[in-house]
Parts: sequence; structure tokens; C-alpha cells
Amino acid sequence: MACPHCGGPTGPWSGYLRHLRDAELHRIFVPRVRCRRCGRTSALLPWFVSPYRWDSVDVIGRALELSVAGQGVRRIAAALGRPETTVREWCRRFRATADALARVLLAAAIRAGWSSFELPTATGPRCLAAVDALASAWARRHGPVGVWRLAALVTGGAWLAPNTTSPLASSGISPVMARTTRTTPGGAPCHRTPPKPSPSGGTT
Repeated sequence: MACPHCGGPTGPWSGYLRHLRDAELHRIFVPRVRCRRCGRTSALLPWFVSPYRWDSVDVIGRALELSVAGQGVRRIAAALGRPETTVREWCRRFRATADALARVLLAAAIRAGWSSFELPTATGPRCLAAVDALASAWARRHGPVGVWRLAALVTGGAWLAPNTTSPLASSGISPVMARTTRTTPGGAPCHRTPPKPSPSGGTT
């Protein structure tokens, strides 16, 4: 795959183990690639992993569905077996990005062949409708798919990134990660996360 920073060729560059929670706690291996031109490294996260989040996108998506349906943070946390503070942060971040996320997912759904004139006007329900619309358009061509995994794939995994700016803002790299059609050796789509500075001053 091309380097997301300079477009140069990349090659394997080790990787790391990280934890991931769904129904159980897992340890997964995340491969890294290094650009032969600029030397920067990038992690290749599977589409069921959101950057800097312990929980799979399926768990987070379920929490957001319950929140939009009107359930409170305490009930959602109890139903999913997660800390209230964690669920509250998911919901807070979703409220901040739901409008931009809905626009991006609806645009992707239309490009995939979806069409409809019936969409909720409220931001949260509209975003959930966009997630379902994209999944239904995708499924007609490629088969069944996890709706929140597809949303993570199309947005490069940044739709719930824990920061204060919109992860869907325009930049030199496509905000919807147009080149994520490439797959990992195992066949699962993946997206990129930016390198992080290490305490030693290098890049991780």
C-alpha cells in the first residue's frame, strides 16, 4: 500500500500486540508498515478496531444504538458490562461527530447504489439510518456485513477517535480513506492510524 503521508512505497515493519474487548478480552497482533521514502511508520488496524479504543466497534455501535433509542448511560453500561465513564465518553463523542458522520456515510451509500427520500431529521437517528443505508447497499453487492465495521472502514476508523476535532475534516488524505479497499494478508479490510511520538523521541 502507498504511504498515507507522502505516497511512497511501504514494506512490513514489525508490529505490536494490543488488547481488544468484545464479549471477552483478546490480544490481537497489529502489523505496521514503514515508508521507504519518508521513513514514517503506520499501523494497519482491522476494521473491527477503532484507534485508541479498547472495545470493538461492534460493542461501541451497540451502545450508540441504545443511546439513540433513549436509554441512559447507566442502563447501557449495565447491559454491555462496561464502565459508565467509558459509555459516556462514547456517547459524547458520537454526539459531536454524528452530523458529519451521517453526511459521509450517506454519500458513500448513494455511490454504492442506495436511494431513498425517507430519513430522520434528528441527528442521532439520521446517523443510524445512514449506517444502515450504507450496509444495505454494500450487502446487495458484496454480501452481509457488520454495519458498524463498515462505518469504521469507510471513515478510516476515526469516526469515534478520542479527540476534540472532527476526524472527518478535509485533509491531504481522503477523509473517507478511499484507498481502504486493500486488505490484510488474512483478507480483512484495514485502515491506517497516524504514527505516535515515543518518549525517546522516535516514532511508534
